[in-house]
Amino acid sequence: MTFRNLFAQGEIKISELYIPNSPGFVLADKAPSSVEKPSTPKAFGVSLLNLREGGAVEATPYWLINHPAYTFDEYFKKKIPIIETFNISAATFKTDTTSAVSLGFRTQLIRLYSKANQARISAKKAEIVSLLSVEEFTPENLDSIERVRKELADLKSKVTFDFEIAAAIIGSANNNSFKNLASNKSGIWANIRFRPNKFPLDITALARYSWANNANPKVGVDSIFFDYGVSLSFQKSKFDIAFEYVKRHDFSIKINNDRLAFVVNYIINDNVIIVGSLGKNFDKVNNILAVFGVKFGLSTEKIKLN
Repeated sequence: MTFRNLFAQGEIKISELYIPNSPGFVLADKAPSSVEKPSTPKAFGVSLLNLREGGAVEATPYWLINHPAYTFDEYFKKKIPIIETFNISAATFKTDTTSAVSLGFRTQLIRLYSKANQARISAKKAEIVSLLSVEEFTPENLDSIERVRKELADLKSKVTFDFEIAAAIIGSANNNSFKNLASNKSGIWANIRFRPNKFPLDITALARYSWANNANPKVGVDSIFFDYGVSLSFQKSKFDIAFEYVKRHDFSIKINNDRLAFVVNYIINDNVIIVGSLGKNFDKVNNILAVFGVKFGLSTEKIKLN
């Protein structure tokens, strides 16, 4: 038996708390968080950074096309969701003297659930199927379906292990004009997330390598960096609070910098998230980190229960 378009607010959605930051924001150190949890991207999303400094558009091509035969079990049991999570983005932002544009991508290579959580997810799916297998829906029945749907979505978000890769390239131009845009920075990185079953914190580790394009490495300014760090976060139904620490080694001038950030995500609804960050950025001067943004997921994806 197949159920689709169950009712207005009761569909099984392929969505989690996070709409990811554009890799361009992350590479430029403009993102609220430098250590991003791997997550399932929205089919189409928009992020606004500080409401005036910049913005980004993101798309996950797989979910822009209808997949009528794609089932919940296929999504849930897939351990290598590269195609389903492959997300591309473009971002623009400004500094006092330059305008920049970036292109980037991110995708998950591995996604694993614990056996205990797999059993709980399967049980919730069976409960929904049972609630849907009635001849006539009542308000009480619909309330029960919605309750179990939320419980299922919460279980589905509790991935035990994720491994994600991302990359971006940035081009900038002086005098806040895109007329003389030239590529000046590239990077590639990995986010590795581990969520212990009986521990209240998510642990996400970062390793990132970035380099300057069209630059003389002997000058030693913004040339070759290696970043590594960790984020610890505590998540409830409506918000997520995280603390992150990232160390940066500059290979050209042989110095180290670090970034400390306190990050809060608050979910307004399934498609709107407010995010803020406060802390210290990598720079030696003007390094106070105070970022506010709004992320919009502009689509709803549905899958079917078999």
